[in-house]
Amino acid sequence: MFKYILVKERACRRSFNQLRNSTTVSRFFDPKNDVAFKKLFGEEQSKPILLNFLNSILRRKGDDFIQEVSLLPQEQSPRYEDTRKTILDVLCCDKKGHKYIVEMQNKRLSSFIQKMECYASRTYSDQLFKDVDYLELKPKTNKCFLPNLSYAFVELPKFSKCREQLETTEDYWVHLLKEASKEQEPPKGAPNEIQEAYDILERHRWNPEDNILYEKTRMALLDDEDVVKTAKDEGKEEGRKEGKEEGRKEIASEALKDGLSVELISKITGLSISIIKKLNNQ
Repeated sequence: MFKYILVKERACRRSFNQLRNSTTVSRFFDPKNDVAFKKLFGEEQSKPILLNFLNSILRRKGDDFIQEVSLLPQEQSPRYEDTRKTILDVLCCDKKGHKYIVEMQNKRLSSFIQKMECYASRTYSDQLFKDVDYLELKPKTNKCFLPNLSYAFVELPKFSKCREQLETTEDYWVHLLKEASKEQEPPKGAPNEIQEAYDILERHRWNPEDNILYEKTRMALLDDEDVVKTAKDEGKEEGRKEGKEEGRKEIASEALKDGLSVELISKITGLSISIIKKLNNQ
């Protein structure tokens, strides 16, 4: 189910044009899209890709290298009545019982870190409901705020390497997440798992149902962006109006000090006589 936010007709038209223009030129779907992200990392057949991604981003080597993962249900049911259920992008578990939450955040969210803390804490504490001893609770990776809860954040806008500068598998992964939807070919020299990831994102490989779901999710995100932009534009316009109003009042106050009549000041500033009289009484 998708929730659509009503916006002005012009804004909706702009969103549709953005969607149409972007989808006609890109060979690969955008992995930052919720549907594409889950298809890339959250399906059984893509577990080798998820495994490579985790080891690369978390820089796991030697004894810490993750050998195998099992996908877990993404939906966490509420523990209490009238509380919200949580739906994660990707949740998996390795052979040691360590769980990993993989989330993509597209929109700026001031409480994102708190949100991740909540997700990780919930996943960690869920073990208490399974008759597990406190000392046996396994770490969750979502360095460290708490010994058994660790977090790794990848800020895509800060990654500035071009295709020719990619060296490590981690580089290739971050580049894919940031730039795949703008590319026509995978970068040269990309590891096999990266090549497979591009294959999954290739537009013509998706069935019609998944295509529609992707576009609906994309349109909903564009609508959200337009709502925010419209609100900002309206706020700026309101600010300009308030600024002009204050400027006229300042002129009126100075004119009153110079002894000009209320009627003349009203004509000069456009302020009502009642407002000018109030200024005169202050």
